[in-house]
Amino acid sequence: MLQTKLFSAKIPAIALVMASCTASANIDYHRLVWDADPAHQAVIGFTQTNSEETATVKYGYSTDESTWSQQAVSNSQAFDGTNFTSSFVRLTGLTENSAVYYRVCEGDSCGDRLWFKTAATDNSPFVMLAGGDTRTGWSTRKLGNQLLDKIRPLFIMHGGDFTAANNGNQMREFFKDWRLTFSNDTIDGIAYKRIYPLVPTFGNHEDGDYSTLCKVFGVDYNNDGVCTDDDTYGAFDISPLLRIYTLNPEYKNSGWSTQATAQKNWLASDLTANSDKVSWRFAQYHKPIFPHSKSKVENPILFTWWANEFYNNKMNLVFESDTHFSKVTYPVIPVGNTFQVTTTGGTFFAGEGSWGAPARSANKNYPWTLENESIQQFKILTISSDKVEMCTAQFDSGASTAVSTVSAQNALIMQRYYPQAWTGGVATTLAI
Repeated sequence: MLQTKLFSAKIPAIALVMASCTASANIDYHRLVWDADPAHQAVIGFTQTNSEETATVKYGYSTDESTWSQQAVSNSQAFDGTNFTSSFVRLTGLTENSAVYYRVCEGDSCGDRLWFKTAATDNSPFVMLAGGDTRTGWSTRKLGNQLLDKIRPLFIMHGGDFTAANNGNQMREFFKDWRLTFSNDTIDGIAYKRIYPLVPTFGNHEDGDYSTLCKVFGVDYNNDGVCTDDDTYGAFDISPLLRIYTLNPEYKNSGWSTQATAQKNWLASDLTANSDKVSWRFAQYHKPIFPHSKSKVENPILFTWWANEFYNNKMNLVFESDTHFSKVTYPVIPVGNTFQVTTTGGTFFAGEGSWGAPARSANKNYPWTLENESIQQFKILTISSDKVEMCTAQFDSGASTAVSTVSAQNALIMQRYYPQAWTGGVATTLAI
């Protein structure tokens, strides 16, 4: 049973002040990415500048670095010409549901101590986060990043539009701000930063380079060992609880019909093969099928691509971005060329971006619209075998009255649809 609540979170201004970075001057812009088997794999990314030394990653399962293994760089990718070059180390054979400690090193000199957690292989509940559109509104983007640090999710689904111009200079700024998501921990008396895995999505502001995801984040969604424009969609399981699909709606653009057909065929095949494999199925892509703002056009081609596949194969929840506000729908099924509310099965749609990018007017509702608010936000979800709980986390200072009103509506509607799972309550405030 999928429940949805809404809460407002306030971040002290002092939280935006970031301590000076202690990493090597030559290694920075750390990122960690999941694109396959997150219980046993991870892609470690970083940028090495002003150095000709070979970089490696040393890692292990305790803070005793004498027991750590060493892994060489798997590949390096230049982005925006040579303006932003990244190195990637793909770790494999990791232990599930475990803390992995690591440092990026040049010879004997190593940078920050970082750690992350691998996914479980059982039905252990976990917290995740979903949002998008971090391209502008950098001050508010920092608020969201700082909130992420406090939430400490297992991983993040990012809906695309990382930057406005999709160039190296703005990507550096994105990763500078991304440092604010790292949680400061003291483990065995040693200072570590927890880094959270990203599952990136291709957005329209990445249209200038369809290889952005593999060049900047190191993903290899099709597992062919080559960075190409095919690395914009894929799927994998997060334990037996969840399978997540990342899709590319920008293939609707002129000149990409071959890739669009390949993606449609792959999605139909993968959904059919995995429809009963996990408890829940989520998807993410950038452009909404039915954006909830008059300033955006509808995308009927995406409806024809995906709506029936989602319904026929039990897609529970879909995250869309691009329009820059908060949206949650009732569970819906496709009927003709539109959606219709259902009380038996169906798919929830949530979104639509605004992780920094200025919120647009939420001025278009449909019969299946549950909530639609012009706020800066992302979604926080708790996943367990019997239910999904979703909160909308607002990280600007406005709309407190609207938050409470919408939450009360959610309580009534979700009680109507799922009375056996609803525990009551209206608004929840996260103390930060």
